[in-house]
Amino acid sequence: MTELNNITVTTLDDGMVSLLINQQPVSEKYEAKFDASIVEDIQALENGGKLKLFEQFIFSHTDLNFEHAYYYVTGIEKLDDGYRLAKHFVYRIKVQDQPEIEHVISNQGKPMTADDVRSFINAHVQKSLTDFTDLNYAY
Repeated sequence: MTELNNITVTTLDDGMVSLLINQQPVSEKYEAKFDASIVEDIQALENGGKLKLFEQFIFSHTDLNFEHAYYYVTGIEKLDDGYRLAKHFVYRIKVQDQPEIEHVISNQGKPMTADDVRSFINAHVQKSLTDFTDLNYAY
């Protein structure tokens, strides 16, 4: 077991590691485990630096020549007093033959809660159905 300030790293039987931040598992529901090299990546973080651990696809839609995709991203952020788990609702636009554009969606500058994300998705689906979709025809 390795201690990185407020991160506890436990080596598992298969050589992978599990992470606890402030004694809380990174992802209890999915029993997340990582390649052991993640310890070096965490140690290499500078103050204010972030490391993406994993992302979960939520939904996407396409209009004209753009694909709009939404993800929930979990990462670690290094701060002066230690590390914290950073969870963000991320919006990506994909345009053919161009680099992806990515933006973190917030609620007035604060990270989105689970309820915020649900409300956002429901509002976008409703808007798509009422403003941009004619369920009688396909264009």
